[in-house]
Amino acid sequence: MSNKYDVVVLGGGPGGYAAAIRAAQLGAKVALIEKDKLGGVCLNRGCIPTKAIIACTSLFEKFQKAESFGISAGKPTIDLAKVIERKNTLVAKIVKNLQGLIEKNKIEIINGNGKVIAPGNIEVTLNNGSKLSVVSSKLIIATGSVPSCLPGLSFDKDRYLCSDDALELKEAPAKITIVGGGVIGIHFAAIYSTLGSEVTIYEALPEILTGIDEEVVALVKRILNRKKVKVLTGTRFDPAQAKGKTLICVGRTPNIMGLETLGLKMSKRSVWVSEKMETSVKGVYAVGDVCSQTMLAHVAYEQGVVAAENALGGNRTFNYDCIPIGIYTNPEIGAVGLTEKAAREKGINVSIGKFPFGALGISQAMGEIEGFVKFVCDEKGKILGVHIIGPEATSLIGTAALAIKNNLSIEQIAETFQSHPSYPEGLQEAAEAVLKRALHIFN
Repeated sequence: MSNKYDVVVLGGGPGGYAAAIRAAQLGAKVALIEKDKLGGVCLNRGCIPTKAIIACTSLFEKFQKAESFGISAGKPTIDLAKVIERKNTLVAKIVKNLQGLIEKNKIEIINGNGKVIAPGNIEVTLNNGSKLSVVSSKLIIATGSVPSCLPGLSFDKDRYLCSDDALELKEAPAKITIVGGGVIGIHFAAIYSTLGSEVTIYEALPEILTGIDEEVVALVKRILNRKKVKVLTGTRFDPAQAKGKTLICVGRTPNIMGLETLGLKMSKRSVWVSEKMETSVKGVYAVGDVCSQTMLAHVAYEQGVVAAENALGGNRTFNYDCIPIGIYTNPEIGAVGLTEKAAREKGINVSIGKFPFGALGISQAMGEIEGFVKFVCDEKGKILGVHIIGPEATSLIGTAALAIKNNLSIEQIAETFQSHPSYPEGLQEAAEAVLKRALHIFN
């Protein structure tokens, strides 16, 4: 049996389904091959499940502060099994909605494991064991990534866990060692410390949260210390010293299985792509974790759209210049553009403006006073980066990304007054601080 399509997308994660939907919107006959659940890591084992759990642990932390708001409700407790049940229900609902969206776009979903025989020929081993030959004019690879482990160790779901395994634990371990102080590791450190686990983080690099502004990282470490999380930087993990369960969060490895026959050019462990998301093989594109310099779902979405449009005759390009980052610690972190350190290393004469959330009326009223907004600019007022740690940081960073993407000046941000009382006032005041004219702090 053979089926021919204009575009075949291999992988149904964020990059893959975005590519499929965009290609269908442009009138193409599209097939989407996925061996597991639609939504990929982000929806099933990453972004959404972790945030569903964090929503519960954050609410639990707020309940613990209820007395300071004049609310007496007894001592709160948290049932991790019910938290996981809620997470699973929520994920299943979103997956079902996503499947409906894909089907309404008249995309054929093929459930199975795809192996590329040639650029326009894919053999799919269906989930029922039978085989299907799929022929396409253009191929978009979106096979994602898998959790990386440490040399000599393997994930056993008991002693050594990957992030997938951690999302299914229904009891918080008394002690947990987290190997890796990146975003994933810090997310789980926040979760388990709130649940009462004794948490130790090992990070081989000199600092946790590589690429995040140094002042933001310093505050994160102070908060983790208050939560009694032990952070060991510049320290390699020794399995003999592990306490309790060990969660290994040392990054992810691009999944290139089933692509060997293409002879694709590689960039280290990733598939090489041009700025148009095309691989070294004409007519074959790649998006998301399998090729991306930055493994984020929203990066994959945009790459998927760019690849789909170019596969159908467009002329779109993708670059990494303005990618917002959200980290769901408590308080949240949002970042876009250059850090102060990175800007100085480029030889730029930088101007800094910083405004503490504690100086905002809304923060005092809401009891969310920790953190700050920080602008990094050049001497002409060009915004190079914005770094936020505090309430609603992951939402506020969207405005900063819009400003950088559209080359707004620090003067324009400073002159755009915000509603009062609100958290966005912090953006305006930090911009004013660059210009030495903030109203609610000494400049």
